[in-house]
Amino acid sequence: MNYQELEEHLFDVSDKKYADFSKSLSNSEYISIGVKIPVLKSLVKEHKDDQDLKKSDFKLGKYLEIDFIYFALSLIRCKDIDGQLKFLEKNIGKAKSWAVTDTITSYLKKLTFDKYWSFFMKNRDVDYIFTRRMAFILGLKFYKDERIIDVLPYVRKNEDYMVMMAEAWLMATIAITYENDIFNYLSTCDDLILKRKTISKICDSFRFNQISKERFKSLR
Repeated sequence: MNYQELEEHLFDVSDKKYADFSKSLSNSEYISIGVKIPVLKSLVKEHKDDQDLKKSDFKLGKYLEIDFIYFALSLIRCKDIDGQLKFLEKNIGKAKSWAVTDTITSYLKKLTFDKYWSFFMKNRDVDYIFTRRMAFILGLKFYKDERIIDVLPYVRKNEDYMVMMAEAWLMATIAITYENDIFNYLSTCDDLILKRKTISKICDSFRFNQISKERFKSLR
């Protein structure tokens, strides 16, 4: 399958209702063809070694599904995690939606905390919104590692919405293991939007009991 055939196939299996739903959910300028993630992942798996499907042929920045497949294929074709992180560092800034950054993380190969931290420190403050978002999203894998607490001093006030939501998601996830650390951080946090979003994510999660939820609610 070459790129043109891929694009035609995606339109052949598209669902207009899902396209409308996906467009509203992705909160981006992407056009959604209307193909669900499991179908896209199946295509990536089926054609990961397809020499006719060349990365250089992809037309990026228009269709959500095309960009997802491009990034997923690129990651799966890397030899190791070092190659994958270098690819992300160079290219993930081209993404235009959390629907790309957040779903391609499943293709990373054996990410260690040390490699994650190196990526985080390089990319936490770059100009590209979705590169910064990726820097925080990858931290979700390490919510049980006490070293993840070290991200807190690097949470920026008045961040772009997409990055701020990643920060809130990461802090709410870290709180599953290190509740007191996140509670103490939020107690002195003067970014009220970030604080509210983090507390909302905690209160919406089944991973916290009612006592913990009420404790965080007291900070509102």
